[in-house]
Amino acid sequence: MDYTNEKIRKKPRKFYPTDLDLTKWENVEKILKNLISEEIGSAGELIKFMEKVGELSDILSEEMAWRYINMTRYADKPEYSEKFNEFYAGVISKAKPYDHKINKKFYDNPFRQDLSEEKYAHLNRIISNDIELYRDENISLQIKEKELANKYGSAFSKLTVMFRGEEKTLSQLAPFMLETDRKMREEVWFLRNDKMLEKREEFNKLFDELKEVRMQIAANTGFDNYRDFMHQAKGRFSYTPDDLISFHNSVEKIVIPFLKDQTEIRRKKLGLESVKPWDTSVDLDGIILKPFASIDEFIDKGIDILHELKPVFGSRLNKMKNSGFLDLDNRKGKAPGGYNYPLQETGAPFIFMNAVGIHRNVVTLLHESGHAMHTFATRNIKLDAYKSVPSEVAELASMAMEFLTMDLWNKYYTDNEHFKKAKRDQLKGALDFLPWAMIVDAFQHWIYLNPQHSVQEREEHFSNLMNRFNSGVDWSGLDKYKTITWLYQLHIFEVPFYYIEYAMSQLGALAVYRNYKRTGKKTALDNYEKFLELGYTKPVNELYEAAGIKFDFSEEYIRDLVDFVREELQDL
Repeated sequence: MDYTNEKIRKKPRKFYPTDLDLTKWENVEKILKNLISEEIGSAGELIKFMEKVGELSDILSEEMAWRYINMTRYADKPEYSEKFNEFYAGVISKAKPYDHKINKKFYDNPFRQDLSEEKYAHLNRIISNDIELYRDENISLQIKEKELANKYGSAFSKLTVMFRGEEKTLSQLAPFMLETDRKMREEVWFLRNDKMLEKREEFNKLFDELKEVRMQIAANTGFDNYRDFMHQAKGRFSYTPDDLISFHNSVEKIVIPFLKDQTEIRRKKLGLESVKPWDTSVDLDGIILKPFASIDEFIDKGIDILHELKPVFGSRLNKMKNSGFLDLDNRKGKAPGGYNYPLQETGAPFIFMNAVGIHRNVVTLLHESGHAMHTFATRNIKLDAYKSVPSEVAELASMAMEFLTMDLWNKYYTDNEHFKKAKRDQLKGALDFLPWAMIVDAFQHWIYLNPQHSVQEREEHFSNLMNRFNSGVDWSGLDKYKTITWLYQLHIFEVPFYYIEYAMSQLGALAVYRNYKRTGKKTALDNYEKFLELGYTKPVNELYEAAGIKFDFSEEYIRDLVDFVREELQDL
């Protein structure tokens, strides 16, 4: 398919000259001080003030974005990380104390009460929440918390074992869990878990230190427990902690029986007496998916898929390609991982990943393209708070794109059996993830509602959760390993309570795909695009409704989605 060579055009500035150098702190500080002292005489001037703040934020955000992007593209060149650290320390971190002052200026302004309820009620709620939770005494505690949390990643990254004469990190062992040789899988599983067992005391001690700091942060803000503090701090206005407990219960009752059936299919196909933890990842089909041979083929087929789905989507990804906003191939000196980084002033994103010719790369590109379409759709939103979408919204955009494009993956897989396998893995994977998400969330509820527990009690409770959400895996004789499985989950250490959002988004993505299949492509895509364009101008539940789906954790709703997946798998 032929595309134009059109590139992305940067949005014009409204409030600041184009030659303004905001890499120098003295220039940024002058603007921030002027904003703080600015007179505001009406509701209209108050919004104009917030738009000025938003444009400044866009400029600074984009400067930091390019420095981060270059740092990851050229991770072997220290000058790029030096430039990032220099800007972060010299400008961004110095500007942070002004965020609270600006929010306070908005919060205290008498004209705030005259703002349109329909357009600005959500803005009021977002900023009011931040102001009401702010405490000076928590700043030093939050710095301490970050320092402790960083120790986890540093310690985990250094864990290595000897395997077949080579030193391997625990992450480097993961691919061996896909091997068809069961003895090798078992050997690798024990190597990983015995190493973690050695670090059990160290990691538990670190977590207890984190827990104490977090409890103090919550107490300083007037909360009885850290769970309730975090629920409000994360701006979870559309649901309560009790709603999340209902979510746990629904997954236990509806999803676990489905997954137990899948585990039984696995047991029979592998010819095993029981499925042990080292048997859960090995492929059952014996098909190795090879979707592309070159990066150009990879990109062009992705553009074709998005164009066929909705021409504007393909056009946007093509413009990113023409503008140099894609860096997708794996090469020496490049940081690991993948991301979509919004370039807020430009109004477009940059996609970074490490493609090596496997199916996961296809899913990652389309996932990040969902984030990218979100960035494009919200480029004209002027208020910072309305651009910064929470995870349960951001991940719906990306996960839904995985499913919306799924029926077009035959552009990568001309062999029909390969095409079917890719779709089967996607559908099953969506439900496979849910029990672990519930365990991680329920575990943290218990931890922070029972903060005086001992390490032994904590491990026993985690083991009970593993039993509760067990999808048919045989852990007999492995209890000491089961109790420490949570130590692998970095979110519990580094970003507490951030994980359940992926489960919400996964359900939402399945619901969007069900609409696409049942109510028609046009309606589903129109709703999806409407959802993207709203950014965070509405609460989470209303954004899901705009996407044409429910924000619902009930057994009935989840049963409908599980039944839909079951039907789709039967057709494949």
